[in-house]
Amino acid sequence: MRDEREILALADYHERFAVNGCEADLIINKNMADHPCLFGFVTLTENGEDAAALFSAMEKKAAELGYHELVGPVNYCSWMTYRWAISRFDLHLFPDCSNPPYYPVLLEQAGYRQLYTYRSAGIDMHNPVYQMGEALYRQKQAEGFVFHVLEGGAVYEQADAVFAVSSAAFRGSHLYCDIPAEVFRALYLQWTRGLKIAMGTAEYEGKLIGFVMGYDSPDGTCFISKTSAVLPEFRKHKIYTALMYLGWKYVLDHGYTSMMYHFQCEQKDTFRRFDASVESDEKRYAVWRKEF
Repeated sequence: MRDEREILALADYHERFAVNGCEADLIINKNMADHPCLFGFVTLTENGEDAAALFSAMEKKAAELGYHELVGPVNYCSWMTYRWAISRFDLHLFPDCSNPPYYPVLLEQAGYRQLYTYRSAGIDMHNPVYQMGEALYRQKQAEGFVFHVLEGGAVYEQADAVFAVSSAAFRGSHLYCDIPAEVFRALYLQWTRGLKIAMGTAEYEGKLIGFVMGYDSPDGTCFISKTSAVLPEFRKHKIYTALMYLGWKYVLDHGYTSMMYHFQCEQKDTFRRFDASVESDEKRYAVWRKEF
């Protein structure tokens, strides 16, 4: 798999719709528990009537298939590309949503409303949580948890273990469904190739139980924290806080004073906002829904 559209081979149904240069796929993914009727792979012109006609055609087909809502943009599930930016179109992160500002406007004119919202924000490493994390990190080491920092190729050597932890940790999250391990290796990992990537890991009794993964942005302007996961049975052990400290120490040791936390869902139970005094460069995103 080299093209993300190949993920549609896993869909229960998909159909491409087009109206005068506006295009999108209607995608039925019955493996997704919360919202199986989706739209994705969208291209819009600035013509509101054409955009409205496009979505109307998809809604009609969805209704014929027995569905009464449409959610997106989601290219099959949350492992793949989803969301549109709704602010700070001047701030270019990686990966990012490259939609023009008029995309959300046209979607809302067609009757769609925000379902889930997400944010990215830079966090100053010198803050009280960092000091608390260091003490907890030492405590977890004393309890038998083992931590490592991996870079480059060593990160990819852990791909199967990372996939297992991620699947267990994210299962049940918004817009999630399982994907085959071979799809993860062949498609999902492709966007990270060529990055200066690093990962902090936590192990217990020789088993990977959690990780935080990040990388230098391609333009060298910041360090991005992209993905983190801890096995559900270890969440009450405060492993994530210890891993967060490990990641922050790595970033500080490499000359950065802040780190960009990327694509955090504001409706997720574990979402946390840092004090405004240590945050900067917030960028927000959304996924929309329409009932019919």
